[in-house]
Amino acid sequence: MIAALHNKDGFFKYYTADSAKLTLRATTRKWSTPFEFNDPFDNQFDLFFEEPSDELAAREVNRLHEILTSPVPPKPGQFGSLAPQIEIIRQALLAHPDFKFTEDELADLREGAVEGMRGTINNLPQANAEIRALLADTSIFCVSETHDNLLMWSHYAQNHTGAVIKFLSLAKVDSPLILAQPVRYSARLPRIEFSTLWDLDAAKKAVYETITLSKSDVWSYEREWRIVTGLRDKTKPFEILPFAPQEIGAVYLGCKMTDRDRQEIIGISRQKYPTAKIFQAVKHESEYALNFTEIA
Repeated sequence: MIAALHNKDGFFKYYTADSAKLTLRATTRKWSTPFEFNDPFDNQFDLFFEEPSDELAAREVNRLHEILTSPVPPKPGQFGSLAPQIEIIRQALLAHPDFKFTEDELADLREGAVEGMRGTINNLPQANAEIRALLADTSIFCVSETHDNLLMWSHYAQNHTGAVIKFLSLAKVDSPLILAQPVRYSARLPRIEFSTLWDLDAAKKAVYETITLSKSDVWSYEREWRIVTGLRDKTKPFEILPFAPQEIGAVYLGCKMTDRDRQEIIGISRQKYPTAKIFQAVKHESEYALNFTEIA
């Protein structure tokens, strides 16, 4: 059994009426590649680093000093091919605890740090091309924290004629939802801090999560969470994967859903998911909001 990354009991997915019926009938979910997303920046932007400066170089030199004088050895793989040299210097400095860099040496180190940062930036085009190729083979399932957002109902549930399905995050059936992570919203494209490069494994994780979990803050109303995995069939832009029937916790029917779709979805839900609750959305009488009444 996989340990959950969060304490959420479940998440919500907005569907058109036809997609909701297909999902419920087949007990399958659609996972998409980034190229299917409606946001052209989603998973499809280049990485940027902080702009090198003397202040930033001084911080990085101080960080290097902390590493070289630490009594704790670096983690395996932390510095890649530089690990042997780092460890030799660290051991030498541990044998001379009173050692201090001169001001000229510190100035040289800061100058070298700036040059190193600029070199890293110059290599970004090639790195970004490699990252894009890697992300082309990712498969993502997107969900929301909320089931009652008016814009979400309009955009993804076909103008309130569709439905919202609550998928439970169940460790007992190894639901992938237990691994969901929240999307990070910001006003500008994210920057990578040079300090992350002191731990290569952490840097790879930071880069991967920064790209797959970052969106413009204009999308913040979606309150989105994601599960990101590798694409199993690389010849297709999406995948249809089964889920455990126990994951269906509730079905919410749009306030403008046709009676025919309503009856079909209720019938499928009661037959295949008898423990799932079913709710009908109605417009609030005095607020810009939806109320949900459980259907007995």
